[in-house]
Amino acid sequence: MSGAASPAPRAAQQRTTLGIIFLVLFVDLIGFSIVFPLYADMLRYYTAHDQGLLKAAMELVDRLFPVKDPDQRAALFGGLIGATYSSLQFISSPYWGRLSDRIGRRPVLLISIAGNTAAYLVWIFSGDFTTLLVSRLLAGMMTGNIATANAAVADITTPENRARGMGMIGMAFGLGFILGPALGGLSTILPRLGDIPQLAAWGANPFSTAAAIAFALSALNLLWACLRFHETLPAERRGSVSTASRPINPARLFSRSLGATVAVVNFSFFFHTLLFAGFEATMVFLSAQRCHFTPVQNGWLFAWMGLVAAIVQGGVFRRLAPRVGQRVLAMAGFIALIPGFAVVALVDWLPSTWLLVLGVTGLATGTGLVFPALNTIASLSADPARQGEAMGAFRSAGSLGRALGPLLAAVVYFAFRPAAPYLIAAIGMIIPLVLVARIHGRAVSAHPGAPGGA
Repeated sequence: MSGAASPAPRAAQQRTTLGIIFLVLFVDLIGFSIVFPLYADMLRYYTAHDQGLLKAAMELVDRLFPVKDPDQRAALFGGLIGATYSSLQFISSPYWGRLSDRIGRRPVLLISIAGNTAAYLVWIFSGDFTTLLVSRLLAGMMTGNIATANAAVADITTPENRARGMGMIGMAFGLGFILGPALGGLSTILPRLGDIPQLAAWGANPFSTAAAIAFALSALNLLWACLRFHETLPAERRGSVSTASRPINPARLFSRSLGATVAVVNFSFFFHTLLFAGFEATMVFLSAQRCHFTPVQNGWLFAWMGLVAAIVQGGVFRRLAPRVGQRVLAMAGFIALIPGFAVVALVDWLPSTWLLVLGVTGLATGTGLVFPALNTIASLSADPARQGEAMGAFRSAGSLGRALGPLLAAVVYFAFRPAAPYLIAAIGMIIPLVLVARIHGRAVSAHPGAPGGA
């Protein structure tokens, strides 16, 4: 006798699938963020050992700004590395999302994780700066897992519990950012693979230990996804949107083709990420220059941010979203980011560890609300048959911000003073705050097939 599955088994299956997606993203974000505390030391190492691309770039910087503080000069390196990765992520995300709509979530997720694993393997043997860039370019191209995981959550949740599902994704991000930077900082005091002559001959370096940790975790992640992750997009829903109606040009991610509300959310997320990613890329240089932080201390600072964000995303947001709505929480997040950036800027004039911790706590709280709220609004406002594309466009908007933000913030940090990018960010957060405030409430609570309005 055939019939619909009872609610209890469906709910149990949904929790199982969400748990699998959570772990996949959690491990992936560990590998992504493990490099953050290492930027300053990486610049010193590659400047001393690279005679090619990095040397030429830094010689140009020295000619343009011959009297700048070496610590401010170092910030340009963090901007370059961050921009390299995210530029490829920006270009590739909509394609991965579209592909997952056509062939399903599982194959795209597995291909992406396998590509990231290969990128970490290249990083282990990145004895020169050019090879390091190749590893980051490969990792940037293989970023379909995040957009695909978002789409998979949309596949298995209803509009009523979508916010809880997206809150789980946000918590995975937050927890990944706890363990990743902490492992990156601790890797500097672990035995170094670069000290083994046989490996050093192949390009192993002082950062190969961190790369090896990321590689091992990504390989385990691939095995876990192969064994446990099952397809969430039914065959009858694949490819149901005509190719002509699916713009895959990343430059069109702010267009209204996916819905007016989606376009507003994408632009708000782009602006948020532009400013926040600039902070992430330069914070290690501010903390080292003004508070004399080591990579280990920077790792713990990032870990604290991740802990706060995870608590906000997995606890506060998931509980409050059904009561007050995603739009209100997104606005609250943007409001919290403004004083957070302002306090971090004060560290330039008043060097203090506690002031820095206070500022980053405000920033972690704000982004812990903004990310899952905007993610949920974008998903609810998109056509169910185009969830992969919508989530790919949303992630691509963030990737564009991550591509431009680190480089722009590093240039401002370098050309003016360390406080400058954070003061600009504090003022700039008013723009997405106003945009989200203008989204109609009915667009957020509408059936996900509705295009919404703004």
